[in-house]
Amino acid sequence: MKDNKVFRAFIIWGLVLVIAAVCAIGYVIYRKASVKEIAIGLSDIELTDELKAEVKSTASEAQKYIEANRQARTLTSQYGLLYSYDDKANVLPSDISEDISLPADTQDEMDILYISPSDVDRITQEPVFGASSQMLSAMVSVNTREGYYMADPTGNDAVLSEEEMKNLLLSYSPAHGQIINPPRGSDTHTAIITAANIQGAEFDIKHIACDSKYAVVVANNMNDPADIREYALKNENGWQLMGDNLAKDENSYITVNTAAPDMDMGLMPIYNIASFDAVTTDKISDVADSLIGLGTITEADKQTMYACSCGRFVYIEPQNGKKLVGYIDDDGKLNFNEAQDINEVIAYMLSCQEDPPVFIAKFE
Repeated sequence: MKDNKVFRAFIIWGLVLVIAAVCAIGYVIYRKASVKEIAIGLSDIELTDELKAEVKSTASEAQKYIEANRQARTLTSQYGLLYSYDDKANVLPSDISEDISLPADTQDEMDILYISPSDVDRITQEPVFGASSQMLSAMVSVNTREGYYMADPTGNDAVLSEEEMKNLLLSYSPAHGQIINPPRGSDTHTAIITAANIQGAEFDIKHIACDSKYAVVVANNMNDPADIREYALKNENGWQLMGDNLAKDENSYITVNTAAPDMDMGLMPIYNIASFDAVTTDKISDVADSLIGLGTITEADKQTMYACSCGRFVYIEPQNGKKLVGYIDDDGKLNFNEAQDINEVIAYMLSCQEDPPVFIAKFE
């Protein structure tokens, strides 16, 4: 029994180190093991009418697959390829259709792309796929001896040279320098939070990460803890906001990827705020009264404390530095745990729930 407890503690603290790094100072996802990158170089496959028809049919099925699974599987464009962020893997032709009659070696040379038609037309300098369309769309390519044959869901097609294919994929590369977590007070940190209009000591930064081109920041106002904000920014001669508050979006990963498919998704926090229950402070006063009755906090603490709740969790931090994490168990009882620092806060939340709303805690 003791060994089991030690093992469980080891697992929890292992998760804590990962989650804390993500939430407190950001993180980088290294994807080479899970993302198939297209290797430039022509194959020996002959480009026949039968192959063209199969590629066009697969492109049509790929678009249907995206429309049916985009939210559920968090389908994004990664290096120009269709990628399921939930599965941490590329979507393959065999994933979208069981009726592909091509030999296995030919299927190995096929890729499901998720790109803007205008980017293909820009590379080839031919108005084939819709130069005016900026939206991401499914396309299928196959590497042949004649070049990279590509088709869209409506049957438009073209053959790209090795150089054209390389340039197309490079335009979706997320390599924009090293991801960093700029500390408060640094020039980069100040520029990002100023552009996001969350500057000032009253804002608690839950997550901030950037490379040379993009940044993502999550924060709330300690005077209104339920106001959780998440912004993506782009560096174009200075940091500028991309769109509205991501905390309100059904799937922030999809929103950001649609707007900037070359953005490294490792900049994003591991949570999607809108997927949780409402963040609120409505019943905090009653909870605080209970804690006062127990002698855990004082009446003076209640007037100045930081407090926020979401789902089964309540977080309270008086000005004396106590970090109190409450969790409603399966019997409906609210239990509190006192933590020494943010790592212990996250450890307790993880011990209660696999995917807790860590953003309700106070980080700074």
